[in-house]
Amino acid sequence: MENPLVSVLFPCYNVEKYVEKALLSLINQTYHNIEIITINDCSSDGTKNILEKYAQIDNRVKLYNNEVNLKLIKTLNKGIGLCSGKYIARMDADDISLPERIEKQVRFLEKNSDYDVVSTMFYAFKNGTKRKSLYRNPTKFEDLQAALLFNSVICHPAAMIRKTLFTELNLRFEDAYIHVEDYALWSKALYLTKLANLDEAMLMYRVHENQISTVYNKEQSENKKEVFKIHCEKLNLPVDSHSMDIYASVAECVPSVSSLDYLGECERFMLLLLDRNEEKRFCSETYLERLLSLHWLRLCANSRIGLNVLKTCFESPLYKKVNYTVWDYIIFYINVRQSQI
Repeated sequence: MENPLVSVLFPCYNVEKYVEKALLSLINQTYHNIEIITINDCSSDGTKNILEKYAQIDNRVKLYNNEVNLKLIKTLNKGIGLCSGKYIARMDADDISLPERIEKQVRFLEKNSDYDVVSTMFYAFKNGTKRKSLYRNPTKFEDLQAALLFNSVICHPAAMIRKTLFTELNLRFEDAYIHVEDYALWSKALYLTKLANLDEAMLMYRVHENQISTVYNKEQSENKKEVFKIHCEKLNLPVDSHSMDIYASVAECVPSVSSLDYLGECERFMLLLLDRNEEKRFCSETYLERLLSLHWLRLCANSRIGLNVLKTCFESPLYKKVNYTVWDYIIFYINVRQSQI
């Protein structure tokens, strides 16, 4: 395997509690030909001092200080311009990369020149606990094509990106998709190149009360609709406000309106997606059918219309017994009965 330079893009803002462990997890990687592009975004705590300390200890750590607080998207785009490597690895300053992460991602991209993005599975953990939960996403590109219709199944802080994605395909993190900028990037990239996930957890993802997904949950949900429009425009689907509401309900498996009529609209949208895929061969037919079947059962479970949903659910062509576990059915019936009370 060649040993191309890897630039780790590492933005930091008020992370003095976590940044040392995060940085050490990069410094101690089994793959050594890296530069760590640390960008201090006007932190008001001790973050800068910690970064300065390690920049003096290890010349691979390069510290840049923003003159004003640029926030994440502008900082990331600035950082891309500072990266010299063939590959850009992302890392958040409150997470931890496992030792072989970069080595294994470089090996994948060196062997698969038609892929420009590779991420990994990850463990989520909370401060003050030893418990960790494994999160799995699809690994194959044709499955990711389907899954990305509804959610960001590329773990951003575990991703490694071929730099040409930015320099030749001209993609960027965009302000129009604030708090879901990574999901928008992957959604645009999948129409231009290939993406994958390694079938191994290579990141410890820290869950805490100050992270974006917690603080800006409502804004994230609304801005995901802007990402959904990327797919709608590619697949010739409507992008009006009501259609985006339907799309979001299907993606989240929670109808925004509690009625059989609205559930029927969700069903028609899902069947239309299957038709579009049959026409365009956009993604794995088997994976999309299974995914929509699972979303359908969960939509019905969360419809809040009680036992009236049973006939609609079971008579739909989306209902496929083979796709459901016993646990799926237990949750389904618990939710249905609770909404009947």
